[in-house]
Amino acid sequence: MRTEEMIASAIKHGEKFLVVSHMNPDGDAIGSSIGLSLVLESMGKRVFTYNESAVPALYRFIPHSQRITQELPREEVDVTFVLDCSTEERVGEKFKEFAGKGLVVVADHHPPSAPMEGLHLIRTDASATAELIYDILAELDVPLSPESATALYVAIMTDTGSFKFSNTTSRALEVAAQLLSFGANHRLIVEHIYESFPPERFRLMAMALGTLHFLKEGKVASVWVTRSMFQEARANDEMTEGFVDIPRSIRGVEVAMLLREKDGCDIRVNLRSRGKVDVADIASRFGGGGHPNAAGCTLKGSLIEAEECLLKALEEAMG
Repeated sequence: MRTEEMIASAIKHGEKFLVVSHMNPDGDAIGSSIGLSLVLESMGKRVFTYNESAVPALYRFIPHSQRITQELPREEVDVTFVLDCSTEERVGEKFKEFAGKGLVVVADHHPPSAPMEGLHLIRTDASATAELIYDILAELDVPLSPESATALYVAIMTDTGSFKFSNTTSRALEVAAQLLSFGANHRLIVEHIYESFPPERFRLMAMALGTLHFLKEGKVASVWVTRSMFQEARANDEMTEGFVDIPRSIRGVEVAMLLREKDGCDIRVNLRSRGKVDVADIASRFGGGGHPNAAGCTLKGSLIEAEECLLKALEEAMG
């Protein structure tokens, strides 16, 4: 029996479901969670949707985004879906301690790293986890509402960089077209994700671009955002979404880095590659992960120290 069939069977026979995704969720984690939860509820199931982190303001326009809570159920469920990650650590400590998970179903498109026990639907060739959710729902032959289709479309659209990244496959476009046929609101998504930025974001962007510098004879471009920049621009971390794609777009740059000062000594890093360098491998050396062309991690120390560590790893990878 195919994995999709086994998952569909578990859905048919289950009554109570928990849907979770990784901390600090992105568009795929949020869209996949909401899309799956809405369809399960339309089938008469009881569904709890959880994330240790609050939904970023950028994605609160998604219909029913408020259903994602920071509280786990107080009862055992029949099935737990773990989306866009494969380990308990990525979901968070509260989830690790939750004893009522039931059957665990992992749906992810990242390279697996010691995934949880249970059913695994892991395909690294998928554009987004939402593509896998769509395949599961197709196995069930249940219709999608415009709201669930919109949520899944957000996931695919954001993880493909508005269909610009190399993971934009014919299958990704096929699923996106099907979601549009179910009523996904393309215009709503474009307006909220790409055309409704607050002024503070652009003040912060101007400061960040002032730090742009090139390394490795122009093959690496790095941008920093300091705590003082956040304060001066009256901006928050969510407003740095997409900053790393600016240096990546510069001719000759193979790898772009965005380094952001967080609380304490943490430096949050976003990495982007044009394809020659596997930045997921780089990020994994520092406890992070992601995709070959888009990854992230957190380092300790100063911005300079973090950049030096990354550059050393990049030099080994680039030769």
